[in-house]
Amino acid sequence: MSDDPGTPYDPSLRVFASMHPGDDGARRGRMLKADVTTRRLRARQMSERGDRHGAERERYDAAYLERQADRLSDPLLAVGSPLSPGIGGEVVSADPETPSLYQNEVRQPPDLLAAEATEHRLALTGKVSGPALTLALEMTESIGAENAVERNLAHQIAVMHELGLTLAARASGFAVDVKTWAPEQRQQVQSIEAARMARAAARALEASQRGMLTLERLRNGGQQVVTVQYVNVQEGGAAVVAGRMDRGEGRK
Repeated sequence: MSDDPGTPYDPSLRVFASMHPGDDGARRGRMLKADVTTRRLRARQMSERGDRHGAERERYDAAYLERQADRLSDPLLAVGSPLSPGIGGEVVSADPETPSLYQNEVRQPPDLLAAEATEHRLALTGKVSGPALTLALEMTESIGAENAVERNLAHQIAVMHELGLTLAARASGFAVDVKTWAPEQRQQVQSIEAARMARAAARALEASQRGMLTLERLRNGGQQVVTVQYVNVQEGGAAVVAGRMDRGEGRK
């Protein structure tokens, strides 16, 4: 055995002792755990071949790496103080003398958080365009958005809807400029741009439609409800059956 219990046989492993848990410690810890498994497997193979000293060295270094992995993965060491849960289950330092960057955000009252989120949501949508913000507000009012998830979705849907229509207008403009009397090269360029804008518009509008389907699934839980009506029709008669089918996620 090594004279110093904190010193591995393999000198290249000593570097892990100087690493701080905050420096991507969780990822490094997982990598070291994988190396621990490999070394212990190698130690067993050495022992089976009669290499008792080699197996002992591998097991010793594996134990050293395991201690370092546990240290690098320790959240208390990474943060430097006990952790406290906050809004949304996020955890931050509980020590007021060593506050984390987002400690105030995580611990603020929910109504204040909602007010700030609303301001950010409006500002981000407004950066896209004024019409996008108007469409988003009209949509949240129209659907009666009940929570932040639905409001976020409504804004995303409105943004992609506005973008899709804007691109469709560009496609139409390029298509209109394809004049029969224009040089062939110019007609080709305008046609290519019209097709490119049309494809981009279709993708944006499709994203908007997928957002609406996502909103529908959120509201009905992804369930499929089928209304079945049984009607007896006498001989020589006819019947018209009106039913309703609400689609959920996927087709059963």
